[in-house]
Amino acid sequence: MALGFKQLSTENWTQPDETNRAFGRISPVAGPVRMREQDWAREFLAVELSAEVPEQIDDLFSIARGAMLYGWFFYPLFRLGEEQLYRVLEAAAKHRYRGAGGAEDEPSFHEAVAYLLERDLIAPSEAERWTAARRLRNIASHPEQAAVVPPGMALRMLRAAQRDIDSLFTSP
Repeated sequence: MALGFKQLSTENWTQPDETNRAFGRISPVAGPVRMREQDWAREFLAVELSAEVPEQIDDLFSIARGAMLYGWFFYPLFRLGEEQLYRVLEAAAKHRYRGAGGAEDEPSFHEAVAYLLERDLIAPSEAERWTAARRLRNIASHPEQAAVVPPGMALRMLRAAQRDIDSLFTSP
């Protein structure tokens, strides 16, 4: 396989994907440290949405996070979870749009974000990130080839999505 992840079989599907052995973290004391499955689980599971976020959005976020967590066993799931996060961001923006009085029953992601920006429910400084999320959602929804992301990048995206979603529902 050109992307370097394991080929699944009935014998190996419950075993860690060897691709993950290449990733670690930098310890201020010990230098480079290999990440173990518990380390990755702890990092991914620590990212949770605020209690103010609607349950249906939290459920979608948990599914994306779970897919990323299972990337330990099948490396491409880090990417699949990241792609799902773009859809979660869209669902969150549309939910907030409706809650803020948006008139369209089914606004596009673009319309929802524009509406929220106009009403300062998304800070102007965050507009570029929301535009990028919309574009990345489009790319992820219409792939022309398979892609993978390293677990650290997936974790950064998870944390960024958590921050953006929380800000939609905890802002005044």
